[in-house]
Amino acid sequence: MAFKWNMQLSGWRAEIKVDLPANAMVYTCNMMMAQANPLPPLTNSQQFWGDLSSSNVIVVGTPEHFILAGAVTAFRSLTILRAVYDSRRITGIEIYQPEIKPGEKPEETVILEGPDWRTMLTQYADIAAEKMGVKPIKAEKNMTGYCTWYYYYKGVTEAHTLENIEALARNRSPYAAEYVQIDDGYQTFQGDWLDQCESWPTPVREVAAKITGAGMKAGIWTMPTTASTASRVYREHPDWFVKNEQGETATLPGWSPAPDNHWACLDSTNPEAREHIAGVFKTFRSWGFTYFKMDGLYFGLQKGIRRDPDATSVSAFRLLLKTIREAVPDSVLMACSEPFLPCLGLVDNARVSNDTSRYFYSAREPKNAPQGCGCSITDAFHISLANFWCFDRWFRADPDVVMARQDNAFYTRGQAKISVLGGIMTGVSFTSDHLGTINPERNALLAKAQDIRMREVRPLNSIPNIWPMEFEGTVNGKRAVALVNDTPAVKVWKLADLGLPEQVYDLLDDRKVFHEITMNGEDAALLTAE
Repeated sequence: MAFKWNMQLSGWRAEIKVDLPANAMVYTCNMMMAQANPLPPLTNSQQFWGDLSSSNVIVVGTPEHFILAGAVTAFRSLTILRAVYDSRRITGIEIYQPEIKPGEKPEETVILEGPDWRTMLTQYADIAAEKMGVKPIKAEKNMTGYCTWYYYYKGVTEAHTLENIEALARNRSPYAAEYVQIDDGYQTFQGDWLDQCESWPTPVREVAAKITGAGMKAGIWTMPTTASTASRVYREHPDWFVKNEQGETATLPGWSPAPDNHWACLDSTNPEAREHIAGVFKTFRSWGFTYFKMDGLYFGLQKGIRRDPDATSVSAFRLLLKTIREAVPDSVLMACSEPFLPCLGLVDNARVSNDTSRYFYSAREPKNAPQGCGCSITDAFHISLANFWCFDRWFRADPDVVMARQDNAFYTRGQAKISVLGGIMTGVSFTSDHLGTINPERNALLAKAQDIRMREVRPLNSIPNIWPMEFEGTVNGKRAVALVNDTPAVKVWKLADLGLPEQVYDLLDDRKVFHEITMNGEDAALLTAE
């Protein structure tokens, strides 16, 4: 299916002509860790009138035939795609690459056609992975780890962290964390990663030694694209940051409390700024840290004036990641709040959801989160699984932490099973549960997120306008079906309708199931043939 690029002052544009009926389906995604996504990934044009936008890839079509358009590179620009409506029909797919300049080539784009939108998305992911230089990903075993955030949030202290390190060391069964990540709160200000606040009297290098001495691997949280205007690094080196048209520092509002809430974007095209951030990561690595959570990465896409006038926000973003990758080549780099496609080939793990929380339904946590931020177990699960096609193809997919505990939590065991299932289906099962206070039943549930790996996950069917509730994949080479009842009503599934034999085993509840499964509201199951 051919299309022609048109160069405009604001970037490259193209339109693919299609003619689809009113019942056509549209798959859209936000390839950036979004705070909230109001629509399910697969929608129906009869239900949602108006143009639907998507990041980097979009699929349109009828149940018999689909068309996928997607960018497979992101070296200089993101790609925005839009299903164009006219008279209640889809008449085209518009492609826009805003930062490509006159004389430059557009980012590479592919058009695929076929009968199964799910297969087409995985094909697209494979093409993009090859184009962006993603190395083969080893994902047979679930990654496990611990961070403090979803138990203590910004109130975490060194004492809390040390207490949990001791609990993790004492309680290596049934759940054993491979990594322990020091979270946001150890630093004085955002950007001053090597300066510790008063609540952390022990040098973080000594905390790293405690972690590794207990048989685990040390990790630490940073935001390498950003520094607050209150930070020492900004006050001493304001020329290291992106400027606006008036020559002033370009800032965005951050989530930290004042005065740490005005965030500037590090200009990675400035050699001194690159040398600085490389030095930070090399220092952490010399202290024993081998896992780096890089949060707030979308702040690195700040528009503005950089040292290199030919740079775009995307090329500068990739230059920063490349600098960090070269500084710590043997470490795990985890991207968070990130644009997916520009990260490819430079990170190991990436968040594929919004933030979770201690609540099943959305609640404002932390309290200074934006209104309607959509932080919850159910939102994190839905948005993670909407990105099923990039799991283990682009990076290890992080669904945010698994919630299983009974204390300092506001969810039922059934709701916790949905969170655990998210870890099983993505293969990344970090937690913020306190292993010194979690009860045996919930600890056993948490361990399932460690022990069970579901591969090649995808929605079982194509029902538009609702979040998928049925997924298929494999567990230990056998076909498996995951069921999620995210409604308050009881739901019944017949095994034959799921393509399963008359007798299966529920791996989450350790029980046999015959002919059909009846599930209470807000609960989950993972079924496989015995």
